[in-house]
Amino acid sequence: MYENMIVIDRQSGESLQMQVRRQLAIGIVQRQFPLNEPLPSIRRLATDLKVSVTTITLAYRTLKADGFVISRKRSGYFVNPDVLADPGHKARAGEPTAGTTALSRVDYGKLFRGRSFDRERVVKPADSLVRYRYSFVCGLIDPSLFPLGQWRECVRDAVGAVGVANCATDFSETDDQMLVEQLIQRVLARRGIFARPDEVLVTVGGQQALYIAIRLLLAPGETIGVEDPGYPDVVNMARIDGINVERLAVDEEGLILSRRVGRCKCLYVTPSHQFPTTVTMPLARKSRLLELTRRHGQFVIEDDYESEVSFNKTPPRALKSLDRWGNVIYVGSLSKSLLQGLRLGYLVADREFIREARALRHYMLRHPPVNNQRSVALFLQRGYFDRFVAKLTGIYSRRCDAMHEELERHFPGAAVKPEYGGSIIWVKLPEDVDAGVLHDLVEPEGVFFETGGFTFSDERNHRNHIRLGYSVIDEALIPEGIDRIARAVPEARRAGPAPEAVTTREGPGHPED
Repeated sequence: MYENMIVIDRQSGESLQMQVRRQLAIGIVQRQFPLNEPLPSIRRLATDLKVSVTTITLAYRTLKADGFVISRKRSGYFVNPDVLADPGHKARAGEPTAGTTALSRVDYGKLFRGRSFDRERVVKPADSLVRYRYSFVCGLIDPSLFPLGQWRECVRDAVGAVGVANCATDFSETDDQMLVEQLIQRVLARRGIFARPDEVLVTVGGQQALYIAIRLLLAPGETIGVEDPGYPDVVNMARIDGINVERLAVDEEGLILSRRVGRCKCLYVTPSHQFPTTVTMPLARKSRLLELTRRHGQFVIEDDYESEVSFNKTPPRALKSLDRWGNVIYVGSLSKSLLQGLRLGYLVADREFIREARALRHYMLRHPPVNNQRSVALFLQRGYFDRFVAKLTGIYSRRCDAMHEELERHFPGAAVKPEYGGSIIWVKLPEDVDAGVLHDLVEPEGVFFETGGFTFSDERNHRNHIRLGYSVIDEALIPEGIDRIARAVPEARRAGPAPEAVTTREGPGHPED
């Protein structure tokens, strides 16, 4: 394990002992040696490096005197845990520290300046389920509700003889056919979408599906229309590829069909469950949107996230189900209704589009993990997914009612109750409340929620919006969690007059009006 870490240069002016000591010290501070395993023995290291036992003995003694290693009787030398917490040891090891300049190092900050991928994006705290008692995090599944026994059964069967044979082959040009079949029959059919197997592509989550669609439909300099407020990650995906973004206003019926729609080659929309407001686009506006985009030769990317969780027995039809021209690219995901970590999504579109999408996916990651595809296929085929979604729907409906009731008690008229379903409530607090400050005030009390200002093109005038998820918080904890947020609101009010709200908005109309 250390043969390439310690190199002896017999032409160097540095003694052999110091060469060994220095390289061992650097390896230690760079965490290249396990904490609880002995370092190479003196005799073994001397043999491998072809130096004397005395040389290695003196090197270890020096390292021990400097605090890099500790010795244990009859066990040998071990890394001193205190070294890893003390930056001062880096300098003594010969490694550059914050106070020194490493010569001839690449300046990556300069390289990425002006074209960085590190933009403000939608992220969830990795420890949100254990760190916060009142976790209003959005888009995650409560692990205590998940049918673990049924999932284990499917995972076990997925790695049987057939599963192992599948994993030994190249799935770049295909997907798990059972999974595609189950998506068509059990997921897409409920949305009114009828697709053939060659019109479906499995992706690593809905996020990859979105990125593939944007890359295929638009070239640098062309324009994509994104709802305002809308999904920030789509805005970032477009801009890092040199694609222009036109922000398009929404109202209580979703995307407004204003003149600005006509400026776009492609539209990104969330008609069934608008992100982040949760409003649902009515059938009449969906039909008009399709007619306008057909007439002007525009494409539509429909993101149908959280489509499985519907409080109504008959959910609204997907935009894709009304598409007779073929210009709608449908993006779906099982992350919000199965497990976020599985990262399983899909694209539904014309077969020629899917052919190109499959080729692009090949260059990005070749194909999603085959074992995950088969595990989910079995979970769908055996009816476990349907049963799980039905369970989630009932629980989410009760939690949604409880949360909306508490919000109405503390913030009358501020919350928009989801019309369709899902797991999130959109809340507009008083104009002078800074949601970021409010978040920081309640976080030490075990409360977490997501701010909504960054979903707007003009965040400065919309810093009073928050998103409250109810997918992971116990129903009994909702009243206390909302109460803690309400008690912190007075302190979160911005000093001085609130910024002037943006009231100018283009009303509905034909893009050419």
